Amino acid sequence: MEENCEDCMQWEEELYWTHFQTLHFSQLLLPGFHHCLVIPQKFSIHCKRKLPQIVTLKSPSGAIYNVRVEQDDVEKTLAFRCGWDKFVKDHSLKGNDLLVFKFHGVSEFEVLIFDGQTLCERPASYFVRKCGHADKTKASAQLPVISPTSTGRVSKEKYPLSGLKKMRGEISNDSLDHKLDIEMISAGRKNKALSLAQRVISPDGFIVVMKRSHVSKCFLTIPYKWCLKNNLLARQEVVMQVDQKKWGMKFNFFGSRGRGGISTGWKKLVQDNNLRESDVCVFEPTNSETKPLHLHVYIFRAAEAESSNNG
Repeated sequence: MEENCEDCMQWEEELYWTHFQTLHFSQLLLPGFHHCLVIPQKFSIHCKRKLPQIVTLKSPSGAIYNVRVEQDDVEKTLAFRCGWDKFVKDHSLKGNDLLVFKFHGVSEFEVLIFDGQTLCERPASYFVRKCGHADKTKASAQLPVISPTSTGRVSKEKYPLSGLKKMRGEISNDSLDHKLDIEMISAGRKNKALSLAQRVISPDGFIVVMKRSHVSKCFLTIPYKWCLKNNLLARQEVVMQVDQKKWGMKFNFFGSRGRGGISTGWKKLVQDNNLRESDVCVFEPTNSETKPLHLHVYIFRAAEAESSNNG
């Protein structure tokens, strides 16, 4: 049991650092942070080869800062140096502030800034521009102060809030309604694609509705009951086929957690077949007794399901 758990954790670690497209780390601002910020050692070890010498830090306001990544000999890790002091100054960072970095896998980090005393996001960070500190003049000129008892209507011409909404990533009621309509349409198409898949699946196959983890993090979970039924209970090679094209993959099984899945090789199939979230895949074994296991994959695309169902 202990070996299975240890193997499981090692496999999850490898999957995270090698296949996830976005990675995160946080850092508490300790003395000396004004001119240098040390990157956590574990992040540095796994991402050192991915990081260029110059990366960009994206402020909550959308402002972009170019910062040099250098080796820190004292901490035995990487650190943000040249250009970091400008980011610190513009955002009025203080000791014990907490910063969360989201790495997109190329050269950009999105940064969230939390006040060290309140542990809440610092609102001023959404108003910072590279020309200086928070743009208080522009913000105060456009945002009205309205008492709870006020019944007067606010003039959109006098108080344009679109800039602030865009900065915060907020949306209007009209935009929200439009977003909900799109989500309802997407859900309807997914259900139709699933209905089509259920019509053709055999008793030996299994169905997977593509989630974000399947198509972006590129990991496929295989139903536990199907693994048991087909004696898929150990690491082994798997071959998947769409039409005439085949892909070799590696299957991992973790009995202690009651699940199995495929990471190595699955990403290539996703990319080659342009799989999208809400698409539905049917997996059919050709012969469960032969090794390696061979699965035919039939794809039912959510975007095409409506026309197919109507036909």
